[in-house]
Amino acid sequence: MSPNRPLRIGLVGADRHARGFGARAHIPAILSGPEFELTAVCTTREETAQLAAERYGAKRYHVGIDSLTKDPEVDLVIVSITVRSHYPVSWAALKAGKMVYCEWPLGLNSDEAETLSRLAREVGVLTAVGTQGRHAPGIIYLKQLLEEGYVGRPLFFRMSHLLPRFPVRSDHWWSAMEEEHSGALGVACSHATDTLESVLGPVVSLAGCAETLHPEDIYSDTGEAFRWTARDTVSYQAKMESGVSGTANVSNVTTEQIGFRLEIYGEEGQITATTPYYVSYSPVTLSGMRKNDNAPTQLDIPKELHRAGDLEVGSAGYNIAHGLAHFRDCWLNGKSFAPNFADAHRLHQLVATVKRSWEEKKWLDIPHRENFE
Repeated sequence: MSPNRPLRIGLVGADRHARGFGARAHIPAILSGPEFELTAVCTTREETAQLAAERYGAKRYHVGIDSLTKDPEVDLVIVSITVRSHYPVSWAALKAGKMVYCEWPLGLNSDEAETLSRLAREVGVLTAVGTQGRHAPGIIYLKQLLEEGYVGRPLFFRMSHLLPRFPVRSDHWWSAMEEEHSGALGVACSHATDTLESVLGPVVSLAGCAETLHPEDIYSDTGEAFRWTARDTVSYQAKMESGVSGTANVSNVTTEQIGFRLEIYGEEGQITATTPYYVSYSPVTLSGMRKNDNAPTQLDIPKELHRAGDLEVGSAGYNIAHGLAHFRDCWLNGKSFAPNFADAHRLHQLVATVKRSWEEKKWLDIPHRENFE
């Protein structure tokens, strides 16, 4: 396959008003460079599909996933819609033999994730799940520094992902419901943990706590009262396969935007990664201190790690563009991609284990990655 061949993408979730994540994040990522092509957009109604195609410059539009999956010019289907629709749309695309990139969470639960992972393995296509924090140049450089021995042998970590409560519209009621895989456990903790594991390797056991501390809320558009069922505060203590141990704290009920922070301490020094808001798309700053240093110093991220064209660092599509670039590299060179649907199935299991650990009040093991192949 020609190295100049663009990755031809069909996007499910390109709303014409640019309110959804597909339009706000995936469209800019796809349009960030010539290595990607917005071949098609897909919605459930012809009027909205046509308007979206015109607004974003797609070559064509489709009404319904069945039409999109029959398009021979679409290589990759990106699924960026409500979580409840992730499973049926991804399943249809896989059955048609398409590569699929699905936003996190992959499904409503681990069972849906397992079914999609198994189907992807049977069909034999590349898949991707949208936990984008690991694709940030700063996180990639953090991993490189650890591999080069910046802190010596890593010993322990401390991670936090602290966010304010976001306003919920009545037509987005699902974003506050546990059964929709939402909240600090279903979303924020999952994104932070995937970033953590991409740097330090897999968690093998944990003891967790997952609570809803502030259930009362009102819809931002109607003023009607409702109650959150999704967990809004999560913490866990973890042991990694590498022997590293540490703690994590995640919440979406802080009064201010604190952001993400990962501190890693080793025999020869320490290194810290921070972002000012959500780990999935906010810009990463690195600082470190080694033995005999008097104070931490900022660590500049190499320019060659930036692969997002003219996209602004910290914009919603910035890390997605890096993930798509890596996905295209894997596709052209016949390599596997991470995180894929098997990784997503394991992450579903991990966050479910945090909840179960809290309910059973004990440490629990996380199955090894090989068990999800």
